[in-house]
Parts: sequence; structure tokens; C-alpha cells
Amino acid sequence: MKRDHKEFETLLKAKGIRKKAFSAYSGIPYDTVAGWKKSGRVPPYAMVLLVQMPSGREYVSAGELLKAGLPKAVLWNNDPDKKVPADIFIVATLKRAHNDFVIDKLTEYFGKETVLAALLTHKEQISAHLARRVAEHIRRFPKSA
Repeated sequence: MKRDHKEFETLLKAKGIRKKAFSAYSGIPYDTVAGWKKSGRVPPYAMVLLVQMPSGREYVSAGELLKAGLPKAVLWNNDPDKKVPADIFIVATLKRAHNDFVIDKLTEYFGKETVLAALLTHKEQISAHLARRVAEHIRRFPKSA
């Protein structure tokens, strides 16, 4: 079942990724990626690849994550404009709330590799239980695309 192109465009924008960069990452020809807009549909595998693609953002603000769908209550930094290092943002947010929804949203926004790298970088600041819980959930992500 193909996905709506608007969902693809929204996630590209939220992650700060251009279609050319997605094309290079995924190996899908740029003309094919650009053609999805005209058809209005995106193949499910492309959504999976986009979700897995690291955002490449070194700094992020709470406002960006709110726009991506995280509830304000789980964010440790409620200043919508303050930019902080992405790895610190990821770890601090997971320490505050590490339910499936939060893990999914962070993985969707930053990519699997970025979330796991943040956990490894700050492993002395998180519990082994938290690291294991997040890693196990990410291994199963995405459940469907």
C-alpha cells in the first residue's frame, strides 16, 4: 500500500533533508523521488528508508520536535527556540520519558543511528535498563511504514 506524498514531504521537512540527499542516501534515482509528488504516492519502502535516515542535525530546538509530533510534556527543554546539541536532547528526553511513542518519534526524526549513537556517547549518564529498552525497541522500528 503506497503512502500519501504529503506525509513523505512533511517528514523530509521535519528532518531537514532535501530530496537530492534522500536520493543519494537511498540509492533511488532523483527523478523517481521527484516523480512521487506528481503521482501523489510514495512506496512504503521509501518511508522506511526516510525514517531510518539520520537527520544530520547537530543542534535541535524543542520547537522543531514539537512540530514533529512530540508532546511538550516529555521535552526536558521547553524553550521552543533554544538550540541544544542533538545527542544531549535525545538522551535528556529519553531519561524523562522512554515509552514507545517517544522512542518512535525520536527515531523518526533523528534516525536509528543518531539515537543509538547518542545513547553510546552518554552511556555513563543513563541506566543500563534505559539503554537496553531503547535499543530493543529501535531494533523493531518501524513496525510498519
